[in-house]
Amino acid sequence: MRIIQFIAVVSTGIAVLAVGQQALSQDNASSSEGPVAAETPNVAAEARQMLEEMSSYIGSAEHFTFRADIIFDHVLPSGQKLQFSATESVALQRPSGLYVEWSGDLGDRQFWYDGKSATLYDPDTPFYASEEAPPEIDGMLAKLVTQLNFSPPLSDFLYSDPYKSVRGSIQYGLSLGVTEINGRSCRGLAFVEKEVDWQIWIDTGPQRVPCKVVITYKNNPAQPQFSAVFADWDFEPRIASSTFTPELPAGTQAVPFEKATAATNSN
Repeated sequence: MRIIQFIAVVSTGIAVLAVGQQALSQDNASSSEGPVAAETPNVAAEARQMLEEMSSYIGSAEHFTFRADIIFDHVLPSGQKLQFSATESVALQRPSGLYVEWSGDLGDRQFWYDGKSATLYDPDTPFYASEEAPPEIDGMLAKLVTQLNFSPPLSDFLYSDPYKSVRGSIQYGLSLGVTEINGRSCRGLAFVEKEVDWQIWIDTGPQRVPCKVVITYKNNPAQPQFSAVFADWDFEPRIASSTFTPELPAGTQAVPFEKATAATNSN
């Protein structure tokens, strides 16, 4: 799972318990007609189905808004882990409107996309960056990731097919049961990838939205984590068209996008 922050924060997850892996192996062994190739993902049917249903539900929505309360670790050169928090608000309108506002311990960020350009602004500086972008959200996010090494936080959930971005990298997956998060009944799922482990909780009701996500980066000895608890999902929002137009103070100066993201990643 790829979650790239406005700041240089490593994403996160949860290691799958040995008992869970054993249960998953038994589940797949009982449903398989023969040996499974080493490269074949070992994912429980219920976990795959829930992930696909969530992906289809939010990926097919014409527009939505949500808020997320985020906690993340930042690892110092000494290896010490520091924990910070932030709040993110998102407004999305397909095919070509996205606004992300981030407010946290390490600073604030705003991101606009209007179908023509993507703009990043740090209110604590007199600078902004803007880059031409494809005319739809998926293409815009792909360009930011592949060409500029950047994307908004929680961008995995903004694609038209969120499951597609992780499907090829999942090695193991299992269902962990149901719990309540922010008044929603949510089923927990756990997944293993080469460099990250992650958990996601998905609403068991008619709105198959993510309730919470926790990710752990295994390629860092400190195993830093990132978690987000989702709230206020609205699939019938009133989003003004001006929401996707950058609002920049007079005198703000443009800088190359690469320079803006480098400054962002140094915070």
